[in-house]
Amino acid sequence: MADWVWTESAGSALEEEPRIKSVRLGDGYEQRSPDGINFMLEVWNLVFDGVDDAEGDLMIAFLRTHKGHLPFSYVPMRSTTAKRYICRAWSRTPTAPGECSIRARFEQIAEP
Repeated sequence: MADWVWTESAGSALEEEPRIKSVRLGDGYEQRSPDGINFMLEVWNLVFDGVDDAEGDLMIAFLRTHKGHLPFSYVPMRSTTAKRYICRAWSRTPTAPGECSIRARFEQIAEP
């Protein structure tokens, strides 16, 4: 499995939304429980600013190679452990001559 080797810029954000099952009863009571053992997976909205165009080409090629569904390893910021992710969406914006900005949404997956 390939590794994502580029370091994100400031402004990258972690998004978490635990999957919860709930049952509402007629008297206003609600019972909640986690939906499975992997109910809280990370989603990273990553920013890569000031990227050299040649490096941007490599980043986009990596994402295209993984086609939005093939997993890769990535070590999130403030972490020392690699986790498995997919990237279904990304963008590239020219920002200056020879430079670009890359945005990508990494979704953690729970597969062996």
